Amino acid sequence: MRKRFRYVVFTLIAIALLFAILFPVYYMFEISLKPQGTLATTEIELVPGDATLDNYRDILIGHTEGTARGDQALIEAQSARIIKGGSEVVLNNCTLSIVGGVTLDLMEPEIVEHRGGEEREDSIVRGDYVRVRSASASTTMSVSIADYTAESADGEPEMSDVVVQAENVEVEMENFRSIRVAKVGGDVWQYMRNSLILAVLTVVFSLILVIPGAYSFSRLRFAGKEHVLYFYLMFTQVSGGLGIAGLIALYGLLIRLNFMNNLVSMALVYSAGSVPYNTWLLKTYLDSISFDFDEAAFVDGAGYLQTLRYIILPIALPGIATVAIFAFMAGWTELVLANLFLSGANTPLSVYLYVTLQNMRSVPWNRFAATALIFAIPPAIMFMVSQRYIRSGLTMGGLKE
Repeated sequence: MRKRFRYVVFTLIAIALLFAILFPVYYMFEISLKPQGTLATTEIELVPGDATLDNYRDILIGHTEGTARGDQALIEAQSARIIKGGSEVVLNNCTLSIVGGVTLDLMEPEIVEHRGGEEREDSIVRGDYVRVRSASASTTMSVSIADYTAESADGEPEMSDVVVQAENVEVEMENFRSIRVAKVGGDVWQYMRNSLILAVLTVVFSLILVIPGAYSFSRLRFAGKEHVLYFYLMFTQVSGGLGIAGLIALYGLLIRLNFMNNLVSMALVYSAGSVPYNTWLLKTYLDSISFDFDEAAFVDGAGYLQTLRYIILPIALPGIATVAIFAFMAGWTELVLANLFLSGANTPLSVYLYVTLQNMRSVPWNRFAATALIFAIPPAIMFMVSQRYIRSGLTMGGLKE
């Protein structure tokens, strides 16, 4: 009975710890499902009542935005939000009359009718979303619906004095002058592709360098082997302030070799930085493999390369998988060097997330949460696929016969 009670108590503690660890992930997932411009509240909802996949659509596929300008506009909307100062009014199935020079920011705009004339040129524009801003100092913006009327102040109102946000709209604009249409979003795929290229190349380069080095330190005898191995590890991992000097030297080297903004050269830098620790890790694992396998291969006439390829590598697969995971994470999550050396079309997803946070007052938190969750998917998948190898790779290296 006591044993069962302890089992139940420890199980509940484990569940509580798991919940505490995963709650930030769930909270981020909840934010990613909320409409753009809203954050999750302190209330915990299993599924948000206003859940939407628009944030994922915007970052993965993108949407079209347009800016239309004219003198007057008549807006018919399914729903609208009128914001003036600190007050806010929500209207449904309404007609909004905007008088004076106006600028309309439209989501998914579509011009459905165009009428021309000598003195004026009108258009009807449809869209999923419209935001109205004053376009001139003398603009008068009035909204009349049922018993509610709101009118902006004359004189010199600020651009945000009266703001109208409407959804599922049809706009009839007088003296329609121009509309600029551009695609926004949908570029996360390119950033993810760059991150995958960096991570995969880092794994490949690291294994090419680490496997022969670990085998040499584990199996071969040469003068100063222990001193070289310790110096190799300590100098690169406990360098302290030398990291800044190394960064300056690396910057000058890449500039001189014309390797700036290059994914392959960046992967080489990542793999070089991960080689010391991974060599030590794999060497420790190879030490746990009996020398009898090597001696049997040598008796049969195999050389060092054949022994490494056909005997040691299959046995050392868990250790190699562990090294591959660490190298992948180094290439996938590294930010400082990537932000310094990569830009434009070669920007990885980690840098994109960092740049999004630079102006904290205008961060699109809902889209940021969706992007962050997508950023976490490849490492999670790789870990789940190879967790059996990682577990044995981290534990078996400490065993001795």
